[in-house]
Amino acid sequence: MQSELQELKSKDLSKKIITFENVELKKLIEDYFVEDSNVYAKVLIDKESPFLRSVIINKGSKNNIKIGMIAFDDKYLIGKVVEVNYLTSRVLLISDINSKVPVTVQPLNIQAIMEGSNNQQGSLQYVKDGQLKNDDNEELIIVTSGSGGIFKSGIPIGKVNQTNILNNDQIIVDFYADFSQLKYIKILSHIKENINIDQSNKKLFEESNNKITKLNNQAEDIKVLIQQKNINNEIKLKLQSENISLKNNLINTQKELRESNKKIKEEQDKQENLEFLELNLLHGHKCRKSLFKSKLFKVGTDEYRDCVFKKAGIKKN
Repeated sequence: MQSELQELKSKDLSKKIITFENVELKKLIEDYFVEDSNVYAKVLIDKESPFLRSVIINKGSKNNIKIGMIAFDDKYLIGKVVEVNYLTSRVLLISDINSKVPVTVQPLNIQAIMEGSNNQQGSLQYVKDGQLKNDDNEELIIVTSGSGGIFKSGIPIGKVNQTNILNNDQIIVDFYADFSQLKYIKILSHIKENINIDQSNKKLFEESNNKITKLNNQAEDIKVLIQQKNINNEIKLKLQSENISLKNNLINTQKELRESNKKIKEEQDKQENLEFLELNLLHGHKCRKSLFKSKLFKVGTDEYRDCVFKKAGIKKN
Protein backbone atom coordinates (compact mmCIF):
# COMPACT_ATOMS: atom_id res chain seq x y z
CA MET A 1 0.00 0.00 0.00
CA GLN A 2 2.87 2.37 0.80
CA SER A 3 4.49 1.57 -2.53
CA GLU A 4 1.22 2.23 -4.38
CA LEU A 5 0.78 5.51 -2.48
CA GLN A 6 4.27 6.66 -3.43
CA GLU A 7 3.62 5.69 -7.05
CA LEU A 8 0.37 7.68 -7.10
CA LYS A 9 2.10 10.70 -5.56
CA SER A 10 4.83 10.42 -8.17
CA LYS A 11 2.27 10.27 -10.99
CA ASP A 12 0.43 13.28 -9.56
CA LEU A 13 3.66 15.26 -9.39
CA SER A 14 4.56 14.23 -12.93
CA LYS A 15 1.17 15.39 -14.14
CA LYS A 16 1.59 18.76 -12.44
CA ILE A 17 5.09 19.14 -13.82
CA ILE A 18 3.93 18.38 -17.36
CA THR A 19 1.05 20.88 -16.99
CA PHE A 20 3.31 23.67 -15.77
CA GLU A 21 5.98 22.94 -18.36
CA ASN A 22 3.38 22.91 -21.12
CA VAL A 23 2.11 26.35 -20.08
CA GLU A 24 5.64 27.66 -19.69
CA LEU A 25 6.88 26.38 -23.02
CA LYS A 26 3.86 27.59 -24.95
CA LYS A 27 4.25 31.04 -23.48
CA LEU A 28 7.92 31.06 -24.35
CA ILE A 29 7.36 30.11 -28.00
CA GLU A 30 4.10 32.07 -28.25
CA ASP A 31 2.39 28.93 -29.56
CA TYR A 32 -1.06 30.03 -28.47
CA PHE A 33 -3.78 29.30 -31.01
CA VAL A 34 -7.46 29.83 -30.35
CA GLU A 35 -10.37 28.52 -32.36
CA ASP A 36 -11.59 31.18 -34.76
CA SER A 37 -14.53 29.41 -36.38
CA ASN A 38 -15.88 25.93 -37.02
CA VAL A 39 -18.31 24.57 -39.57
CA TYR A 40 -19.80 21.11 -39.89
CA ALA A 41 -20.08 19.89 -43.46
CA LYS A 42 -21.40 16.87 -45.28
CA VAL A 43 -19.20 14.89 -47.64
CA LEU A 44 -20.77 15.02 -51.12
CA ILE A 45 -18.20 13.38 -53.36
CA ASP A 46 -15.23 11.23 -52.57
CA LYS A 47 -12.73 11.81 -55.36
CA GLU A 48 -10.52 8.77 -55.55
CA SER A 49 -7.83 8.17 -58.13
CA PRO A 50 -4.35 6.59 -58.13
CA PHE A 51 -2.87 10.05 -57.47
CA LEU A 52 -5.55 11.92 -55.53
CA ARG A 53 -7.33 11.45 -52.22
CA SER A 54 -9.75 14.29 -51.59
CA VAL A 55 -13.42 14.89 -50.75
CA ILE A 56 -15.96 17.54 -51.79
CA ILE A 57 -18.06 19.07 -49.00
CA ASN A 58 -21.30 21.04 -49.15
CA LYS A 59 -19.90 24.23 -47.63
CA GLY A 60 -18.02 27.01 -49.42
CA SER A 61 -17.20 30.70 -49.26
CA LYS A 62 -20.85 31.39 -48.49
CA ASN A 63 -20.20 29.67 -45.15
CA ASN A 64 -16.85 31.46 -44.58
CA ILE A 65 -14.81 28.46 -45.67
CA LYS A 66 -11.28 29.51 -46.66
CA ILE A 67 -8.29 27.79 -48.17
CA GLY A 68 -5.98 26.36 -45.50
CA MET A 69 -8.69 25.59 -42.94
CA ILE A 70 -8.26 22.24 -41.16
CA ALA A 71 -10.61 19.26 -41.53
CA PHE A 72 -11.38 16.89 -38.63
CA ASP A 73 -13.17 13.60 -38.21
CA ASP A 74 -14.24 13.89 -34.58
CA LYS A 75 -10.94 15.00 -32.97
CA TYR A 76 -8.60 13.42 -35.54
CA LEU A 77 -6.88 15.33 -38.32
CA ILE A 78 -7.93 14.21 -41.81
CA GLY A 79 -6.79 17.06 -44.09
CA LYS A 80 -7.07 20.72 -45.10
CA VAL A 81 -9.15 22.82 -47.49
CA VAL A 82 -7.29 23.37 -50.80
CA GLU A 83 -10.08 24.69 -53.03
CA VAL A 84 -13.14 26.86 -52.25
CA ASN A 85 -16.19 27.63 -54.37
CA TYR A 86 -19.30 29.52 -53.40
CA LEU A 87 -21.29 26.45 -52.27
CA THR A 88 -18.68 23.69 -52.13
CA SER A 89 -15.07 23.11 -51.17
CA ARG A 90 -12.44 20.44 -51.72
CA VAL A 91 -10.50 18.93 -48.83
CA LEU A 92 -7.16 17.26 -49.54
CA LEU A 93 -6.83 14.28 -47.19
CA ILE A 94 -3.60 13.49 -45.34
CA SER A 95 -3.69 10.07 -47.02
CA ASP A 96 -2.95 11.73 -50.38
CA ILE A 97 0.52 11.10 -51.75
CA ASN A 98 1.05 14.88 -52.10
CA SER A 99 0.20 15.53 -48.44
CA LYS A 100 3.13 16.48 -46.19
CA VAL A 101 2.41 17.06 -42.49
CA PRO A 102 5.03 18.07 -39.86
CA VAL A 103 4.52 15.66 -36.96
CA THR A 104 5.91 14.67 -33.57
CA VAL A 105 6.32 11.07 -32.39
CA GLN A 106 5.17 10.88 -28.77
CA PRO A 107 6.30 10.10 -26.10
CA LEU A 108 9.78 10.16 -27.71
CA ASN A 109 9.31 13.79 -28.90
CA ILE A 110 10.94 13.02 -32.28
CA GLN A 111 10.19 15.39 -35.17
CA ALA A 112 9.40 14.04 -38.63
CA ILE A 113 7.41 14.62 -41.81
CA MET A 114 4.48 12.33 -42.57
CA GLU A 115 3.39 11.82 -46.14
CA GLY A 116 0.35 10.02 -47.50
CA SER A 117 0.43 6.74 -49.39
CA ASN A 118 -3.01 6.79 -51.04
CA ASN A 119 -4.48 4.33 -48.54
CA GLN A 120 -5.38 4.09 -44.85
CA GLN A 121 -1.75 4.56 -43.85
CA GLY A 122 0.99 7.17 -44.00
CA SER A 123 4.75 6.95 -43.71
CA LEU A 124 7.37 8.88 -41.75
CA GLN A 125 10.21 10.64 -43.52
CA TYR A 126 13.54 11.92 -42.16
CA VAL A 127 13.48 9.56 -39.18
CA LYS A 128 15.24 6.21 -38.72
CA ASP A 129 13.64 3.17 -37.12
CA GLY A 130 16.54 3.04 -34.63
CA GLN A 131 15.38 6.36 -33.19
CA LEU A 132 11.99 4.88 -32.32
CA LYS A 133 13.25 2.53 -29.61
CA ASN A 134 10.84 2.69 -26.70
CA ASP A 135 12.01 0.93 -23.51
CA ASP A 136 8.58 1.28 -21.86
CA ASN A 137 6.85 -0.50 -24.78
CA GLU A 138 4.28 2.29 -25.03
CA GLU A 139 2.38 3.03 -28.23
CA LEU A 140 4.11 5.61 -30.41
CA ILE A 141 1.48 8.29 -31.09
CA ILE A 142 1.71 10.63 -34.07
CA VAL A 143 0.48 14.22 -33.54
CA THR A 144 0.97 17.44 -35.44
CA SER A 145 4.09 19.35 -34.41
CA GLY A 146 2.88 22.82 -35.39
CA SER A 147 6.01 23.49 -37.44
CA GLY A 148 5.43 25.86 -40.33
CA GLY A 149 2.24 27.22 -38.79
CA ILE A 150 0.02 25.11 -41.11
CA PHE A 151 -1.51 22.97 -38.38
CA LYS A 152 -1.97 23.60 -34.69
CA SER A 153 0.37 21.44 -32.59
CA GLY A 154 -0.89 18.38 -30.74
CA ILE A 155 -3.65 17.23 -33.14
CA PRO A 156 -3.81 13.39 -33.07
CA ILE A 157 -3.28 11.62 -36.40
CA GLY A 158 -2.48 7.97 -35.74
CA LYS A 159 0.03 5.57 -34.27
CA VAL A 160 3.20 3.89 -35.52
CA ASN A 161 2.74 0.37 -36.82
CA GLN A 162 5.01 -1.63 -34.47
CA THR A 163 5.23 -4.61 -36.86
CA ASN A 164 7.07 -2.57 -39.43
CA ILE A 165 9.55 -1.29 -36.84
CA LEU A 166 10.34 -4.85 -35.74
CA ASN A 167 10.84 -5.90 -39.34
CA ASN A 168 13.03 -2.84 -40.08
CA ASP A 169 10.68 -1.88 -42.90
CA GLN A 170 9.39 1.56 -43.82
CA ILE A 171 7.97 3.35 -40.78
CA ILE A 172 4.20 3.17 -41.31
CA VAL A 173 1.54 5.26 -39.53
CA ASP A 174 -1.93 3.76 -39.02
CA PHE A 175 -4.46 6.61 -39.14
CA TYR A 176 -7.08 6.89 -36.40
CA ALA A 177 -9.71 8.16 -38.86
CA ASP A 178 -11.30 5.79 -41.37
CA PHE A 179 -11.27 7.72 -44.65
CA SER A 180 -13.60 5.20 -46.31
CA GLN A 181 -16.38 6.05 -43.83
CA LEU A 182 -16.35 9.87 -43.92
CA LYS A 183 -19.88 11.26 -43.89
CA TYR A 184 -19.70 14.46 -41.83
CA ILE A 185 -16.55 16.39 -41.06
CA LYS A 186 -15.68 19.50 -39.07
CA ILE A 187 -13.82 22.42 -40.63
CA LEU A 188 -11.84 24.59 -38.21
CA SER A 189 -9.65 27.64 -38.44
CA HIS A 190 -7.27 28.85 -35.76
CA ILE A 191 -5.73 32.22 -35.20
CA LYS A 192 -2.69 33.01 -33.12
CA GLU A 193 -3.51 34.67 -29.85
CA ASN A 194 -1.48 37.76 -29.05
CA ILE A 195 0.07 37.62 -25.60
CA ASN A 196 1.16 40.84 -24.02
CA ILE A 197 4.05 40.15 -21.71
CA ASP A 198 3.66 42.57 -18.83
CA GLN A 199 5.09 42.60 -15.32
CA SER A 200 2.27 40.49 -13.92
CA ASN A 201 2.86 37.83 -16.58
CA LYS A 202 6.58 37.87 -15.90
CA LYS A 203 5.88 37.35 -12.23
CA LEU A 204 3.53 34.50 -13.13
CA PHE A 205 6.24 32.93 -15.29
CA GLU A 206 8.74 33.15 -12.41
CA GLU A 207 6.25 31.62 -9.99
CA SER A 208 5.49 28.82 -12.46
CA ASN A 209 9.18 28.18 -12.96
CA ASN A 210 9.72 28.02 -9.19
CA LYS A 211 6.83 25.57 -8.87
CA ILE A 212 8.27 23.44 -11.66
CA THR A 213 11.66 23.38 -9.91
CA LYS A 214 10.07 22.51 -6.57
CA LEU A 215 7.91 19.77 -8.06
CA ASN A 216 10.89 18.37 -9.95
CA ASN A 217 12.87 18.22 -6.69
CA GLN A 218 9.97 16.51 -4.93
CA ALA A 219 9.65 14.02 -7.76
CA GLU A 220 13.37 13.25 -7.56
CA ASP A 221 13.13 12.83 -3.77
CA ILE A 222 10.23 10.41 -4.17
CA LYS A 223 12.14 8.54 -6.86
CA VAL A 224 15.17 8.19 -4.54
CA LEU A 225 12.94 7.03 -1.67
CA ILE A 226 11.28 4.43 -3.89
CA GLN A 227 14.68 3.20 -5.02
CA GLN A 228 15.89 3.00 -1.40
CA LYS A 229 12.74 1.12 -0.43
CA ASN A 230 13.25 -1.32 -3.29
CA ILE A 231 16.85 -1.87 -2.17
CA ASN A 232 15.69 -2.42 1.44
CA ASN A 233 13.09 -4.92 0.24
CA GLU A 234 15.72 -6.77 -1.76
CA ILE A 235 18.03 -6.90 1.30
CA LYS A 236 15.13 -8.06 3.47
CA LEU A 237 14.25 -10.85 1.03
CA LYS A 238 17.89 -11.87 0.84
CA LEU A 239 18.20 -11.98 4.66
CA GLN A 240 15.00 -13.98 4.92
CA SER A 241 16.31 -16.43 2.34
CA GLU A 242 19.62 -16.73 4.24
CA ASN A 243 17.77 -17.24 7.55
CA ILE A 244 15.70 -20.02 6.02
CA SER A 245 18.87 -21.61 4.66
CA LEU A 246 20.59 -21.33 8.07
CA LYS A 247 17.58 -22.86 9.83
CA ASN A 248 17.55 -25.75 7.39
CA ASN A 249 21.29 -26.24 7.91
CA LEU A 250 20.80 -26.16 11.71
CA ILE A 251 18.02 -28.74 11.51
CA ASN A 252 20.17 -30.98 9.34
CA THR A 253 23.16 -30.56 11.68
CA GLN A 254 21.03 -31.42 14.72
CA LYS A 255 19.70 -34.46 12.92
CA GLU A 256 23.22 -35.58 12.02
CA LEU A 257 24.33 -35.00 15.63
CA ARG A 258 21.49 -37.14 16.95
CA GLU A 259 22.39 -39.89 14.50
CA SER A 260 26.06 -39.67 15.56
CA ASN A 261 25.16 -39.82 19.27
CA LYS A 262 22.94 -42.79 18.58
CA LYS A 263 25.74 -44.61 16.78
CA ILE A 264 28.19 -43.72 19.56
CA LYS A 265 25.74 -45.07 22.17
CA GLU A 266 25.30 -48.27 20.17
CA GLU A 267 29.06 -48.68 19.92
CA GLN A 268 29.44 -48.04 23.66
CA ASP A 269 26.74 -50.59 24.49
CA LYS A 270 28.33 -53.10 22.13
CA GLN A 271 31.74 -52.51 23.71
CA GLU A 272 30.30 -52.82 27.20
CA ASN A 273 28.55 -56.07 26.30
CA LEU A 274 31.80 -57.51 24.96
CA GLU A 275 33.58 -56.42 28.11
CA PHE A 276 30.85 -58.00 30.25
CA LEU A 277 31.10 -61.30 28.39
CA GLU A 278 34.82 -61.45 29.01
CA LEU A 279 34.41 -60.62 32.69
CA ASN A 280 31.52 -63.02 33.01
CA LEU A 281 33.76 -65.90 32.04
CA LEU A 282 36.20 -64.92 34.75
CA HIS A 283 33.92 -63.85 37.59
CA GLY A 284 30.45 -65.17 36.75
CA HIS A 285 30.74 -68.13 39.13
CA LYS A 286 31.25 -65.69 42.00
CA CYS A 287 27.89 -63.97 41.38
CA ARG A 288 25.73 -66.76 39.91
CA LYS A 289 22.92 -68.01 42.12
CA SER A 290 22.80 -71.77 42.64
CA LEU A 291 21.38 -74.35 44.97
CA PHE A 292 24.26 -73.90 47.37
CA LYS A 293 24.64 -70.16 46.81
CA SER A 294 21.10 -68.89 47.31
CA LYS A 295 22.19 -65.40 48.33
CA LEU A 296 23.81 -64.65 44.97
CA PHE A 297 22.02 -63.34 41.85
CA LYS A 298 20.09 -64.82 38.99
CA VAL A 299 21.86 -64.71 35.60
CA GLY A 300 20.63 -61.88 33.32
CA THR A 301 19.53 -59.52 36.06
CA ASP A 302 21.01 -56.07 36.62
CA GLU A 303 22.21 -57.23 40.04
CA TYR A 304 24.09 -60.09 38.46
CA ARG A 305 25.67 -57.78 35.91
CA ASP A 306 26.73 -55.25 38.58
CA CYS A 307 28.18 -58.08 40.67
CA VAL A 308 30.37 -59.29 37.77
CA PHE A 309 31.76 -55.79 37.19
CA LYS A 310 32.31 -55.36 40.93
CA LYS A 311 34.22 -58.62 41.21
CA ALA A 312 36.40 -57.41 38.34
CA GLY A 313 37.02 -54.17 40.21
CA ILE A 314 35.05 -52.00 37.74
CA LYS A 315 32.50 -49.49 39.01
CA LYS A 316 29.40 -48.90 36.87
CA ASN A 317 26.83 -46.13 37.35
